Amino acid sequence: MIDKSEELRALRVRESNRIVSTPLTKHLRVRIEEFWEHAKDCLAGGGSRRRTLAIIGESGTGKSTAVKHVLNSFDEFKPYKNEHNETIIPMLSIEVEYTNTPKDLAIRILRKVGADADYSSNETALYEELKNQLRASGTIFLHLDEAQHLKKGGSSKAVMGLKDRFKSFLVIENWPLHLILSGVEDLSELFTGDQQMPNRSNVMRFDTLSAPADNKLVLDILTDIASCCSLQIDKALMTTDFLGRLVKATGGGIGTLIEMVRAACFKALSKGHSAVTARDFEFVYSRNSGSLPADNIITAAAWVDLDRSNALIDLVPKPVEPKRSRKKASK
Repeated sequence: MIDKSEELRALRVRESNRIVSTPLTKHLRVRIEEFWEHAKDCLAGGGSRRRTLAIIGESGTGKSTAVKHVLNSFDEFKPYKNEHNETIIPMLSIEVEYTNTPKDLAIRILRKVGADADYSSNETALYEELKNQLRASGTIFLHLDEAQHLKKGGSSKAVMGLKDRFKSFLVIENWPLHLILSGVEDLSELFTGDQQMPNRSNVMRFDTLSAPADNKLVLDILTDIASCCSLQIDKALMTTDFLGRLVKATGGGIGTLIEMVRAACFKALSKGHSAVTARDFEFVYSRNSGSLPADNIITAAAWVDLDRSNALIDLVPKPVEPKRSRKKASK
């Protein structure tokens, strides 16, 4: 006999690892396919200098999950052994950590392709060796997720230095490396002003949803997840009002929306219910945001005026006014 809790856990794990198909995910696949065809054109002696694809969107729009899923779905990108028993790595994906410097990045990539690298080496020398190793390992796609972390404060000097590093990847002798950069809006600073990067790039936006324009897509996502959880959808959730609340509560991010719908469905399942209701969403929003009941976007009367980023505003310490010094009375 299967334990009900284990059955529910298996469902949660299965659903959490499932990719919810959206128009953005489908469009991203088309863009990656086009980019791969361009890479093969370059290898054959053709192509253009536009060998950077920037994927930019707010946190929560689901870009990192979508990019990872799409890149991992291509068999051509997977490592393999060539006729000399050498490991070929057509696509390399690195998540840039917040503390990474350009030198850290070079060392991390070198180690990923099996090359020796240490911090005593000069940064310029590391990048020269990195370019040689990328060519030797057959890496044609280099993906850097959260690439904006390399900006380090965003000073004009730092931004220009980072542009130069990225441009250097595009001038490897006899090797047309293609660079995929994904990150939040800060990344767009690399593609404004000086036109050297824009002239070498294509850009794809991961925009946020809006209501009521995207209500059909929101309802499609809700229906898809509820169906995979074997749940009915309460009729109140299909109204323009509720769908607007859902977009507002998630900031319009598809990734955040998917997370919230799943959490609400898991809550309904944990209670043994056959349908997901607004009460489940109210619970999830309260747990996620810590908002007061009166400020819960799912149930508040004036939800349109609420800002999810201010859910804890009542806990922020009030500024203390400096005490006024009393003037001594004149004798």
